Amino acid sequence: MTSFAFEAKSVAVAHPEGEFHLVGFANHESDVECYFMLQRALEFDEQDVSLGMDTYHVEWCGQENSGYDGISRFLLFRDHAEITFAPGGAGALGGLELLGISFELTPSEYSALLEALADIFEGSGCLVVADAQ
Repeated sequence: MTSFAFEAKSVAVAHPEGEFHLVGFANHESDVECYFMLQRALEFDEQDVSLGMDTYHVEWCGQENSGYDGISRFLLFRDHAEITFAPGGAGALGGLELLGISFELTPSEYSALLEALADIFEGSGCLVVADAQ
């Protein structure tokens, strides 16, 4: 099993231009060496649906390691996340099967993260909140 873990010094939750949900984890605030990003459009058109893009998008350290869907479980703890990728998702991410991300967030930052992840994973069933406090 190919796995990787890192500490996210930067956790971003945004809604750029009101068009999509965005959650990003990066090892640094600048000079980023590794990152994990999720995004999902607020609305999908017919083309999105026909191309299978009517779901969340995953990116791992570059667009060459990205794709739609592909997470079998996103297990969220108060101070970290454990992400398990489905076989198809792992293939799109360079063979990555398990990703661990640790972070430190204030209660309000954690609430914003949880809300954004719930929006991103809506209908997928892969978000599991382990210890909401």
